Amino acid sequence: MTFKTLAAACVAAVLATTSGAVAQSLGIGAGTQGSQNYAVNAAMAKFLTDELGLDIRVQSYGGTGQSMPLIDGGRLDLQLVPSPDFSAAVLGQEPFERRPLRNLRAVASLSSSAYGLMVRKDSPHRSVADVKGLTVTYGYTAQPTLRFQVDALLAAGGLSIADMRTNNVPSVPNGVDDFIAGNADVAFFALQGGKTREADAAVGIRWLAVPDTPEADAAMKRFVPTSYVKVVQPGAAPGVAEPTPMMGYDYVLTAGAHVPDAVITRIVTFLHDNPDKVRTSVRTFAEFEPAEMAPRFEGLTYHPGAESYFRSIGLMK
Repeated sequence: MTFKTLAAACVAAVLATTSGAVAQSLGIGAGTQGSQNYAVNAAMAKFLTDELGLDIRVQSYGGTGQSMPLIDGGRLDLQLVPSPDFSAAVLGQEPFERRPLRNLRAVASLSSSAYGLMVRKDSPHRSVADVKGLTVTYGYTAQPTLRFQVDALLAAGGLSIADMRTNNVPSVPNGVDDFIAGNADVAFFALQGGKTREADAAVGIRWLAVPDTPEADAAMKRFVPTSYVKVVQPGAAPGVAEPTPMMGYDYVLTAGAHVPDAVITRIVTFLHDNPDKVRTSVRTFAEFEPAEMAPRFEGLTYHPGAESYFRSIGLMK
């Protein structure tokens, strides 16, 4: 083989490798269809595909308890997840005790979301404290971290799960189905989920308020350390007719440690530089603020591709 032939072969190999890298698809995890998690991840996949030309494919699972281990193992690449799920997985807290997911990395906080307990609109109940003794959706075998969120909301209202009757379901969408069917008086869900609108159309809903106090905030944090009291304004979602304090926490874009730094840097740069596009990509991110993309998560690690970018623009010290 001549030198020129060898050189040409080397160039062809490099081009083939580069072309393969560009064409490589990324898998983004998502919850069950109808859930907020499915909606935000499907929207993010379409958004990044349309805007950046990335090939991102949505893969639906029963909950983050199923998808986050796949990201940790390199079989999935990305997912927008609630910060409590991310924290529990990385720190090895229940249901990840003795099996922490060491390869999960934070990429960016996209916005604050609200979560709560719904009742029927014609019910007399207006606060969490009012529903003692009623039947609440619980269990969530496919989404076990969500049990702690119900516990947190009850605690903020001065109650515990021992004060309630439970209707055990595999997932929160299943819980809303049972709520619509009349098998539960109270159901847990995200304000912006598709099932929220379905429940409101079917039976009419009202979200229960928690006290807007430091004591309620501390009670929630005992179960969900990354949560906080968030006052939701009328019109923000079905079932909110007046300012209603509920549970809030961040929605975090996560990635596996195996995802190339350059891919992550490209994503966070685009998100930071195009806030209006992010806000209109999905309603959940209507409050997105670039200056708040890199909050400090105690004990959690950012992906190097995100961290280097955030340091370069002064969002991270």
